[in-house]
Amino acid sequence: MSYVLTANTPPPVVIHIDSRKGQQIQTGLTTNFTYTMKEALVVPDHMNLLISLHTATIPYSFYNVGSHNNLIRFVLNGVNKDLTLENGNYSAFSLLNTIKTFLELEASITTFHISYTRETLKFKMGFEGSATTLLLSSSSTTLDLLGFPTGATIPKSATSRITSENAIDLNDAIHGLYVRQNLATKGTLDTEEGTFTNILARIPITTNAGGIIFYTPSSNQHETMISVPMIQTLGIRLTDDKHRSIDLNGLHFQLSLKLSYIHKEILREKPLRRPILKIKEEMVDKKNKK
Repeated sequence: MSYVLTANTPPPVVIHIDSRKGQQIQTGLTTNFTYTMKEALVVPDHMNLLISLHTATIPYSFYNVGSHNNLIRFVLNGVNKDLTLENGNYSAFSLLNTIKTFLELEASITTFHISYTRETLKFKMGFEGSATTLLLSSSSTTLDLLGFPTGATIPKSATSRITSENAIDLNDAIHGLYVRQNLATKGTLDTEEGTFTNILARIPITTNAGGIIFYTPSSNQHETMISVPMIQTLGIRLTDDKHRSIDLNGLHFQLSLKLSYIHKEILREKPLRRPILKIKEEMVDKKNKK
């Protein structure tokens, strides 16, 4: 949404925030913090503020595999065999090799066949050995990573393979970063929750893991209006698509908030219309006087 700013408003204020200077809310996470300014920003009574994300610099140090999606549960001859992945950034081929190594440690599996095709973005799996059944359990938390949304029966065959139903999703829902704040709570609608939320902006991921995400919004950036008498404490949280706080693994990020002043709308009462009967009476009086 855009607003028309008049010439007699104070100039915008830009607040540069470094997560190093904030007070962490979640232990070990630098992406959920509050920052208290030594000098409060006082808003005149006749004005509101428009808040928007001005710039952001975020290290791509978060992982595509963490505690929320690191379990691959196989069922071998009716017995659960859990592969718990170490937190990290996995490629299709590093994931493939980790699974193969894990299953071939089982005495009843002599060879586990797994391949990845770049053209289809899918895995293929099969096995050989004395084992009779091998299932990919639906209770695995890595099914999106592997492209199997409901689990699968892995065939016992030297040639037959099962192909993942969907393309693998190595980003596992971290397709963008959401900047949330504590000043405005009704500025955007989040379809994940189905309600209006405190999301200030969505930052697309435009670099590879290990790089730096730079964000400068376009001229038609989203602005949210807030009505407060004063601002002194800012709350900032960086999350993924599923409302989970991003873990930058100890690194910090910087962002700038732009606050623009806007005059409050003054509601003017419309003048009361004279009753139609009264108008008619006046017209009759004028006619009689003539």
